[in-house]
Parts: sequence; C-alpha cells; structure tokens
Amino acid sequence: MRIRTFSPLPRLVVALSLFASLAFAGGFPLAGAAPPPPVGPGPLESAGTGGIGAVERALTRLATHRRLMVVAAHPDDEDTTMLTLIARDQGGEAAYLSMSRGEGGQNLIGPELGVGLGLIRSRELLAARQIDGARQYFTRGFDFGYTRSLDETFQFWPKGALLEDSIRVIRRFRPQVIVSVFQGIPHPNHGQHQAAGATAYSAFRAAGDAAAQPQLISEGFEPWRVTTLFRSTWFDDKSSTVRPQMSAVDPITGKSILQIASGSRSQHRSQDMGRIQELGPRTGGVAWVAGGTGDSATTTDLFSGVDTRPRAMLGQLTDGERKSALEARLDHVQTLATETRRALAPSRLADATAPLAEILRELRAVRAALAPNEKAAIDFLDEKITIAEQGLAAAAGVALDVWTERETLNPGESFTVAAALWSSGTAKLDGAKITLTSSPDWGGGELGASEEKVVEAGQLVDWKIETAVPPAAIPTIPYFLRKPLQGALYDWSEVAPEIRGEPFEPAPLFARFRFVLSGEVIEIEREVVSRTRDQALGEIRRPIRVVPPVEVVIAEERWAWPLAEVGKKGARTLKVELISRSRSPLTGKLEALVPSGWAAIAPLPFRLERDGESRALEITVELPEKLASGSYPLKLAAVLDESPDSKAVRRSEIAIPILDYPHIRPTPQPRAATVEIRAIDVKLPRLASKIGYIRGAADRVPEFLRQVGLPLEVLSGHEIAEGDLSRFSAIVVGSRAYETDAALGRANDRLLDYARRGGLVIVQYQQYAFVDGKYAPFPLTIERPHDRVTDENAPVRILDPTQPAVTTPNAIREQDWLGWVQERGLYHPRTWDPAYTPILAMLDPGQPETQGAILVAKAGEGTYVYTGIAFFRQLPAGVEGAYRLFANLLALGGRASAKK
Repeated sequence: MRIRTFSPLPRLVVALSLFASLAFAGGFPLAGAAPPPPVGPGPLESAGTGGIGAVERALTRLATHRRLMVVAAHPDDEDTTMLTLIARDQGGEAAYLSMSRGEGGQNLIGPELGVGLGLIRSRELLAARQIDGARQYFTRGFDFGYTRSLDETFQFWPKGALLEDSIRVIRRFRPQVIVSVFQGIPHPNHGQHQAAGATAYSAFRAAGDAAAQPQLISEGFEPWRVTTLFRSTWFDDKSSTVRPQMSAVDPITGKSILQIASGSRSQHRSQDMGRIQELGPRTGGVAWVAGGTGDSATTTDLFSGVDTRPRAMLGQLTDGERKSALEARLDHVQTLATETRRALAPSRLADATAPLAEILRELRAVRAALAPNEKAAIDFLDEKITIAEQGLAAAAGVALDVWTERETLNPGESFTVAAALWSSGTAKLDGAKITLTSSPDWGGGELGASEEKVVEAGQLVDWKIETAVPPAAIPTIPYFLRKPLQGALYDWSEVAPEIRGEPFEPAPLFARFRFVLSGEVIEIEREVVSRTRDQALGEIRRPIRVVPPVEVVIAEERWAWPLAEVGKKGARTLKVELISRSRSPLTGKLEALVPSGWAAIAPLPFRLERDGESRALEITVELPEKLASGSYPLKLAAVLDESPDSKAVRRSEIAIPILDYPHIRPTPQPRAATVEIRAIDVKLPRLASKIGYIRGAADRVPEFLRQVGLPLEVLSGHEIAEGDLSRFSAIVVGSRAYETDAALGRANDRLLDYARRGGLVIVQYQQYAFVDGKYAPFPLTIERPHDRVTDENAPVRILDPTQPAVTTPNAIREQDWLGWVQERGLYHPRTWDPAYTPILAMLDPGQPETQGAILVAKAGEGTYVYTGIAFFRQLPAGVEGAYRLFANLLALGGRASAKK
C-alpha cells in the first residue's frame, strides 16, 4: 500500500486536553432537517426588517416543496447554477455536499495552506451559499492532494466513511433529487472526483435502506428514499436529458439565475474562480441516471415525476381521512403563498401580514395533527413554520437586533447583552421577550432572559441582559479541529451527531425573540455578535468567541536548522508574543519544554495589565553538541499565577488567531505553541551577495531559506521594475508569481537581461500564463492538463549524475527523495528548446515518465532554471532533500560557490 504524507500547514490541531480544566459538552436535540437559512439579514450584517426581499423569498419557499442536493469533491466543484435555480428561482431548498474542504489546493489570496486553506475555502463556500441561497455540508475527508487513482483515494478516504457521512447528510436534508457532478464509474480524472461520484451513486441507493448504516438510525437519522439521481454534463452536453432554463430574472436583484450563480462562484477567491456576470438566456443540462420518470424524454424540469406541492411534505401517511384533511390545509397554504406573492408590492408590504398569519396558523394546525413518529413530515413543517414566522415579521416591518461590545471572552467572564425590537409599521407586538440560549460548547442551556414588554406600533424597545460565559466553556475552535486527524479524515468521534457534516459548530450564544403578532406567537433567533464602531468604516460586526486568558503566539511553527551548526555552540533566539485576553491583570511564567538531552531553558516571568496588551519575550535555544537529522519538538506554555477568585484556565499552550478576509466571516484557526525543529544535513553555496526573491502565491519559501542561513531579500514591485538587480547573486521567482505579481510580467525583460549578464534566475512552477506570455528565454510548453507527479514517493531518476544540480554542494542521494509531502511536482513542461538540459526523470504509477521537473539553460553569460518541483510545500515542511536540492540550484550561478 502506498502511504501518502501531507503537511497540513499551519500545525493541524490542538486537542482540548491542552485546557485541563475544560470539558467538551455535547448535546443538541436531535433534528432531521437543518434549520433554513435566515430569510432576514445575515448574522454579521446590520439589522433591518428584511424588506420586500425577505417577504418575497418566504412566500416563494412556502408555495413549494422542492429539495435538491449537489454532490462533488471540493470547494468550487459545485454546480452553482443548479443551486441558484432551485433556491432562488423555484423557491426550493438546495444544498451542496462536498467530500472535502479543499486543504490540498493552493492559495491565491494569502499564505495559508493545509488546514488554514481548508478554513478559508469552507468560509468561501458559505459566502457562495449566502448568494445562491443553498446550504452547505461536508464529509470528514481531508484533501490530501491531487491523485489520478480512485483506489488510492479510497485508501485515504475509506469508502465506508464517505458513505456514512453522505448518507447522514442525505437523511438529514432529505432531498428528492441528487445531482452528482461526477460520474459514479472510474474515469480519467482526479481520483477524489471519482470517489465523489462513486459515493453519490452508492448513497442514492443506500440512503433509503434501513440495513445500510444502521447506526445512523440510533443517531436520529431515519432512512430517506431519494427519488431521482442525475449527473452533471459539464463536459458532455450532448448526453443531457434535462435542460433547465437559467434565463429567469430574480425580481429582487434584477439579475438572472446565471448572473447570481456567477457571483456565487466568484466567492472562491482563493482559487481563481472569478466569473463575468454575463447577460442573456442560458440553458443548463444534466443527464438522468436513476429513479424518477426515467430517461424517456428530454425535459426542462429536474423534478419531473416528483410531487413538489407542499402537501408532499406529508409523505406516506397511512390515515387516508386525516391525510386528506391535512393535504387540503397545505393546498390552501400553497394558494395563499402564490396569490400573496403575486400581489406583493413595496408600498403595500403590510398587506401580506394577514395571509402570512393565516399560512402560519394552517402550518401549525397540520403540525399539531402529526404523530411523533412522523418525523420527516414534522421536520418539513417546522422548517416551513420558521420561514412563515420570519416572513410575517418582515411583512409587518419588525426589526430586531442583539449584540455585545465584547468580541473575545474568557471562561467564567460576565458580560452584557443588549437587544432591541422595533415595530416600524402599524403592528402592535404583545408579550415581547428575549431568552439567551447557548450552544453545546457553552453547556446548551438558558443563560438569561428579559422581562416581557408590549411594543406599540412605531415603537422601539430595548433590553440589557447580564450573563456570563460558563466556567467550563471551551475555547472557540472549529469542531473538526478539536482532535488530531485520523489519516486523511477529520475525527468526529466526540462530536454530536447533528453537528457532523456541518461547515462549523453553532455560534456560542443566541437570543430567541418571542412576541405575538397578528394573533400568532412568533419566535425568531439571532446570533449574539460583537458590535463596534470604526471611525472610517462605521459599524463592524464580528462573531463572539471564547479564548484563554493569555495566548502564546510563535511566528514560526517549524525551524529548519542545518547540522553544520551543531557543535559550534550555535544558538537561536525564539521570539514569543504573549497577548492578554483578560480584563484583569495577569502574571505568570513562560515555560519551555525542550527535547531530551537539550539545554534547559529557564522560565521567563511576565505581567500583562489589560486586555489586548502584548508582551514580546525571547527564548535562547541551543543545539546539543551531537544531533542527528530529524524532528525535535519545543513546547511552550504560559502558566498563570493562581488567583483565589479565578475561574479561568491557568495554563495556555495555544494561540487562536483569526483568519480575516473581506469576503468571508472571521474564523479562528488554532495554533499550538510548539516549534518543530528540523535538523537537516545541508551544505549551502557561498554567495557573493543576497538572493533576490519575488514572492508567489501562498509562498513561505523565503522565510525557510532564511532559516538555514541564506541571505535573502524579498523584492517589491518597485525593485523588480526599477531596482538594481545586479546586486543579487541569484533571483528566485516564487510559484505562480506571474499570476499574482503584475510587476513581474511587465519587468520580465529586465529579469532575462539580468540572467544574460551573468545572473542566476530560478523560476518555480508557473501556470499557463507563464507559457502564453513567453516569459522564458527559450520556448517551452505545458500541456493541458499539465504533467505532474502526484505521488510524493514516486521514483526519481537522475539523468546525468555529473550535473552540478545534483552534485554541488550536496551530492543528491536516494534518501533525499524520502519524506516528501503531498506531491513531487506540478506544471512540468512537456516540450522544451534544446537550450534546456533536463536534470531529473520521475513518474507516477501507471503514467509516462516526465523529465520536466528541472530544466537548466545557459542564458548569455548566466543561467536560467525552471523547476516544477513543489518546493513551496517541501521547504515549509522541513524536507531535508528539498533543501539540499534547492541549495544546489542556488549554486549554479557564476556568483556562488560551495561553502566549505
């Protein structure tokens, strides 16, 4: 069996055992169908009534019962046109199930790879769903990188695990129709795509089988039979049997389904998925696979043969007389919703309150008539009731808001929650009350309530509720990062079943608003968020989160330390930042646990006076006199002095920084206060001057080259365009820099001129823009799809053992190809000018050999190197052979020699 290794950067998980006094408490009540997305404003938007958009959306959804799920492998694989068509045009419920969070990809907007990238892409999917109106789910799969093999994929993502997770989501969401983006048979594509298709096809059949995954029944997920299975025809349009029209124009935004879908897809900013929102009619397409009305005729309706009337929510009720009466009520709901939507007008929005109140009464009457074992129907009715409540409140002009001034909170800390309820129209709200309810991370109970008030028409009422974080509340960490990976699967074993598959855990605190409107009791939940004022931007809303009283921040989670420094009394300074997250003064000591046999490090005392204050400390780390190549952990902890009245954690071995990009919600990414020291056997070239480095996408190579002692300067756009390049011994271009740095393309002639005058240029892997722009000094081509070596253990053959690239200053050995992560390389040229000399040959199992991993050419008096080796993964992962090979490339220029 092939064993794949991958480097989830930054450091993957922080087990909750770091917080000795905290215990994870699960306990959501089991629920079949997930709550619908909010009809009103999102949780991080400023408050409002929702206006005509919220009412129109509610009425559209109340008039139908359509449920569609798209299944694929990664963020960006989803068919956003299908999701938008169902959720935004047809009023149905749509969802996307992704096998992974995209951790194995690359990042065009920041430095994060691995787990950090998975968090970004999970949030980008949610940003996309906010636009197209669908929901988002995941399996446990951790994206281990590109593979061509379905068998290999199932080695890392066991069939049973993917199937269990997929069936759980299907039984929870209960779609009538599934669209699998990929075929359920082996095909020449990404192995993870093949696995997604095979899983979707299997789950379609097994979801309704009580004998399949019986443990899910004990979790509360009863069998659910999906009616129809389709597959996408993106690359095979002639096989389409259903061709839905995407030409409808959304009445609220004035944009077509295709335009909205393009806006949704453009949220995948970390992976160059931006789309033009083109005008005009469009037709989609999928191919029938199983179920439904069969493959008898081409149609435009994905739900052909499926009862999509609200009455279909009742399913197979056996009591014929009772069922007929309930169906009549739901038919009335459909008629009311359809007619009210048709008459809807901004100037007469309040006219919708009476029919919406009647819809709510009818839905509740049907709900009350159902037996407890009629769970699917109950869940569907509960979902529609929530939609009707929110729609009724919006039609009446009810606005509600809840916030606190604190973003970060400690376990046991008291704080104030403010809430406001405004009846902006003509409605009077009786019995208005707010109850604070917590998630399982805060114990899952009630944390305070307000007194009841009457809200007159046009009146604003507000409340202040004093509450506290439970002393046992756990720090806010994504639920799937709370335990270490199990191979290439996240460990959900201690996660409540109803959270498994969700993008993230529930927010820690909600406010449930309750009031009587038009004779009906309305309950609407809003997440409690922090609300602050920025002088330039205005209102800023951010999620509240629990953090330890002090965070331990280390800039580098891994050190590469050359063995040449061993025995020379070499020492390095580790910079550590302590950040107070407490409103009370903190004192304590920073402790360092060194590997066995290393010189002990004395604890450093610290004092932090106020919340947000930071203290920079420096720890001197000395290598022992003798050391072998390998990995050595250095663990840090901030140990607080005891306080008689303290309820907080007294020991912290973690920092929880926030991933913060403008298009996604802020997200905590836990980082253990541990440095992995990689002792590596590498000889460095003797350089006459610094290395100039042009940073690429998610490129952390410069920092790790500096760690081994190479002098390096990252070049600005001005330096590239106008600076004196001759002062550098070599210029290294980061991966995909021609895409991310516009100055580089414009100044490419200067770069080539530098090489021709005797300089060394090393260009790490680039995509097609590099070839199309003819940026290399001599022609080369990259195929579509590109040549790559996805097996990080793939055999490597040195084409000419006398080439300096494999001899000087490091003789490249067999062991230098061990311990690589995720892949050998990518975007290898297929053909090249005779001026280039190939250095290495490598191949994936069952694939032809590629010799484009490293190409070296004489360019005038200098040297030009193109390499598809994945140095951007290997150097941050501390791969010794990658450092030795890169050092050799830096020695190819005439301005470098081997260090003695």
